[in-house]
Formats: sequence, C-alpha cells, structure tokens
Amino acid sequence: MLTPKGYSPNITELSVSAWFYRNRTIAGFDNPARSLYVSIRELVENSLDACEDERVLPEVSVFLHREDDSREQDLIRSGPEIYELMVKDNGKGIKRNDIPVLIGKMLTGTKFTLRQSRGTFGLGGSLALLYGQVTTQEPIEVVTGRRDEPYGHRVVMRLDIETNQPNIIEEERISKSPDESGTMISFQLQGDWIRSKRRIIEYFSQTAIIVPHASLLLETPEGDMLKFDRLIDNLPVAPKEMKPHPRGIDVEMLKKMIGATRAKDLKSFMKRSFQRVGISTAEEFLQYSQLDKRRVPSSLQQNELVSMMNALASYKRFLPPSPKSLSPAGTSVLMAGVQRLSPDFAVFRQRAPNVYEGHPFIIETGIAYGGGLGAGVKIYRFANRIPLLYDERSDVSYRVVRNLNLKHYGLRQDDPIAFVVHICSTKIPYKTVGKEYLGDVDILRREIELGFKDCLRELSEKVRKRNRVHKQRKRETRLVNYYQFMSETLSAILEREISIKKLFSSLGDE
Repeated sequence: MLTPKGYSPNITELSVSAWFYRNRTIAGFDNPARSLYVSIRELVENSLDACEDERVLPEVSVFLHREDDSREQDLIRSGPEIYELMVKDNGKGIKRNDIPVLIGKMLTGTKFTLRQSRGTFGLGGSLALLYGQVTTQEPIEVVTGRRDEPYGHRVVMRLDIETNQPNIIEEERISKSPDESGTMISFQLQGDWIRSKRRIIEYFSQTAIIVPHASLLLETPEGDMLKFDRLIDNLPVAPKEMKPHPRGIDVEMLKKMIGATRAKDLKSFMKRSFQRVGISTAEEFLQYSQLDKRRVPSSLQQNELVSMMNALASYKRFLPPSPKSLSPAGTSVLMAGVQRLSPDFAVFRQRAPNVYEGHPFIIETGIAYGGGLGAGVKIYRFANRIPLLYDERSDVSYRVVRNLNLKHYGLRQDDPIAFVVHICSTKIPYKTVGKEYLGDVDILRREIELGFKDCLRELSEKVRKRNRVHKQRKRETRLVNYYQFMSETLSAILEREISIKKLFSSLGDE
C-alpha cells in the first residue's frame, strides 16, 4: 500500500494489482481447483490471439507437472499441490521492451480497441501469474522470439503487487532460427488437479470445437498426452479496428475524444470521430441536437456535453455499427468443429449483425443430434471463441433452451441433442470479470431464440425423414420375418420346400 503525496500517513492508496489481488475471487481465482483452470484458460487464450494476430495456424502446447512428485504413483492425491505450468505457442512473440509491461503489469495489453478479441480487461493472464507468485513465491520465466529479430529473449521476473510494476531478476539473449517465433511462459502455482481435471479437459475439448484450425496439446500431471489435431487449414477473417459508434458514448468518452481531435468544427468532428457518419448525417444530427455545426468542439460546456451525449443516444437515423470489427466463426467452421462430437446430424445458422449498447454483435447457433452425444440436452456456450464452462444455469442461452418446446419439433428432452451458441462482439455482456456467463439482455435473448428455432425447424425435418426411413425398414423387416415364418409353415404342411422367394414372386403376380 502507498501513501499518496500530500496526504496524512493514515490515508493509503491501493495499486491496481493490489486491489485485484485482494479481490481475485471476482475473476475466478477463488479456490485452487478453479484457479488452476482459469490460469490455463487465460494463457491459452492469449496464445491463440497471438497466433491469429500473426495470421499463422495456432500450435499451442500446455505442460502441467507436479513439483513434488516424490510420493508413490498409486497414492490417491487430494487437496492443493504445487504445479509448474508452461504454455508455449508459435505466435508473433513479444518485443524485449514490451515483456515487463505486457506480462508483469495489470490492465495493460493490446486489446483495448474496438475490435473483437478474446481478452477484455488485460487482466486475466497477469492475474494468473500473480496468483502463482503469491502461492509459491517463485518467479516467472518468459522466453520469446520474433521473426523480425535475429535472436530471442529470456526474462525471469517477479511482480510487485504494491506498485503494479515488474521487477526483472535475470535476462539474456538466446539464439533462434530466422523463421522461428512464439512465446513460452513458465511459472509455478498452487492448484488442485484432481478437482479441476474434468473442467480442464472439457475446456480443451470445447476449444478444439470452436477453433478447429488450431493444434492443441495438453500434458497432464499423470504424463498423459491429450492432443487435438487441426481439422481445417483456414484462419478466421481478421477483425478490423473501428472507430466508436455514436450510440454507447458517455460524457467522459466524449470529453476525451474532443480533447484528442484535430477537427476545427463539430461537423468535421462527427465525421472523423465516429464510424459510419458522413457529412449529411453529421449535419442532420447537429441540427437535431441544436448545436452549431461550425462551432469549435473544445468550446462545448459541461451541460452541452451532457445534452450532446443524450442526443447521440436518442437519434434514430445513425446507421448500425459496422460488423467489420467482428470475426464470427462461420457455419462451415462450426460444422467442422462439431464433428468431434460425432453427431448424426448438425445444423448451424449465423444471424445478421445486430447492436447492443452501440456495439455490434453476431449470434451463431447450431444443434447437433444423435451419434455419440449421449442421451439428454447439452449446451455448448462460446463467446469470442472462448468456451464458457461455469454458471451454465445463469446464462441467457440456458434460459432460452429451457423455454423451447421441443415437442413442437418432434423432439424430446431425453433425445441426444447438443445446443451450440457463439456470440462475437466488441463488448460481450459478461456478468462477472471471470467471463463465465452472459447476462439476460433482451436483444441477445431474442437473437439466440430465433437462431435456435431456425435450426430446430431444419433439424426436425431431418430427424422426421430419418424416422420415416427407419419405420419403413422396420416394417419391411417384420414382413420378411412373417413371410419366412409362412414359408417354413407351408413347407412343413406340404412336406416340400417352399422358398420365400416364391412367395414374393406369387404376390407379385397377383
């Protein structure tokens, strides 16, 4: 804790890292089992983003080893233990000067822009490393290299909780091949593998569904290798960074934008600062908000800024946000990924782009049926290609599925059905920092419901068609068994062989 300059000694100030450490439960670090799962998830997501930003097919490897493995292998392990976690990728790598800031400082990153990315706060990876340090008191090792540099870097450091600053303990240059790039992060942490094993394996299984273009490897503490090979060689379309949309702007953001603009009048400010706002739209809006289009932006007073913000929110003629900042998975990619579940049928739909609080979003829904799914309804939830595994019953998609009338589509609750939903947006409406479930937002619920109903209509036709074929074959089988019985009975009565083929031919003559 720090004492701000000029204040009394009994007044202290918490740094960002100190505050999040004291409140780490809101991000999912509330027990050793969940903390181990969240740490792996956060680092894997950073690796996948790094690979996709570099436009290379991801190859992500995770190695989880017990530090104290001196006990007998057949001894039943339970409770927290110390593990070494190493995550390695083939992404773009990190510049030497950026390593301490990106790895060792809270709320720093490359994801605070209006384009889709897995991360949201620049927090999860750093908090995982911080959790590891405070539970083991061991430093963090980072090895990274970039294609545009002749050598790589190895950095060993600690995180200073009270100042939110990294402290470098050791560093060196390392050799690498010219075309080699990527990052390896290794640290120790307290975890409970026995309790988190199912979740972690499920996370890799579902990640392999939503990113079938990635190759994933997990080495467990037991020495088992869980590998998901790449199914397709196509990278998703890269999202583009966009200007903010007029809706969803608050006064503070408006003041910041005005302070940074070089526009000499409000008309130019509107055109340069917001997406999909042309000259005519800017003029019409300024007339609607009763502001002079020739006025200098910096001359606006506080009450005028509030009025302008309210006008931005209520003006109805702004075009919807551009979906170019989004990168949906695509129905063909989802269809390829869901084949890992080995269903008999699968149907996917992508909804048209929509808007939530001035941010574009796209809903992708799908339903898989039969095959290796097992009995009962299952829900697979994804947000910006992140599997959501906890708090399912609080999620909006669970409530949508619960209210669907499956009987209307010729289906039952105990049928082998898997509902798949993926939302991509520049602002996912998570209800917690831990990014585990989506809030019950009206427009979101409506889009998910329409998507599932569209899939159900096509799926029900496929299932009904299969059932009709199955019933026809069952009927034919019963007839064949009946004719076989008749031929055997007639053969016994007439004391000569009556073949079933003759019975069929005689029926045909009639």
